Amino acid sequence: MVVPTDVQLAFVAAAVFTDLGRRYILAEHQKSPECSHAAYCKFRLRALIFPTLFVGPAAMTFMLAWPGWETQYWSTRMDQTLGNGLNALVAGIFLVALVLAALLGNWLGFRWVVRGREWLLRLVYLGVLAITVLIVFIQWPAPVRLGTVSQFRSDPTSLPFIWQDNTFFIMFVVLSVYCALPLIVLIFRILRESALASSS
Repeated sequence: MVVPTDVQLAFVAAAVFTDLGRRYILAEHQKSPECSHAAYCKFRLRALIFPTLFVGPAAMTFMLAWPGWETQYWSTRMDQTLGNGLNALVAGIFLVALVLAALLGNWLGFRWVVRGREWLLRLVYLGVLAITVLIVFIQWPAPVRLGTVSQFRSDPTSLPFIWQDNTFFIMFVVLSVYCALPLIVLIFRILRESALASSS
């Protein structure tokens, strides 16, 4: 749940949803254009629910309370939002980017599934996921250290670990569960629909 990774993860989640639901999508697509459109809308809604109701609010909580950590110490802009509309605009742009990434993941996923290009879809979302993991490791030890941007830039090893700040760590666990549970529920629901579609 950090800004440098959340947008990519919104894209990946939407693309994975369409990949996991490919049997359902293909079954509906073969019935009629109306059924295909209804399936597209169903997956688009799912793609949007995850970042807008779960990832976005969790990220904004961290952005307001621990802006250095949430931005992985890339910029001081979120540290300096009071009275600075341009810096505060970063948060709004981030939320819009979450939605656009989810829409793109859904659109590409649906398009490539109905055209039989699941391999391309997997290649793209696994590539995006790999780049996201690389971003995390490039910023190491940013994910496990807690402080301000200036503190991190001067000596990241002097900062406490995230589990040493009780308030932060409790919020981290609670918000991680808040994001993970609906994701798991959505995945199981999609898998169930796909299994039913393939058995009928």
